[in-house]
Amino acid sequence: MRSIHKVLAVAAMAAAFAVPAVQAAEESLDASQFVKMCEADKDGMVSKAEVMKAVEKMFDKADSKKEGRLDRKQVEFFLRELMKGGG
Repeated sequence: MRSIHKVLAVAAMAAAFAVPAVQAAEESLDASQFVKMCEADKDGMVSKAEVMKAVEKMFDKADSKKEGRLDRKQVEFFLRELMKGGG
């Protein structure tokens, strides 16, 4: 019975910490900035091809060693650029 209480306590603490993190991530999303960054034809919509081209451009920017792959530090840079919409 004690182990069940421990599991429930750990789950409650994890949930308490997870909710603010999810809310912070949602608040930092800017759809209009993402559309502006990706759309090439300025029609107010984003196609899969436009998104892929923008992501590839950011990947290439993060791939400072030009190896076609990213190490952890480069991935962190890539994700920051992606979240701020920096193409």
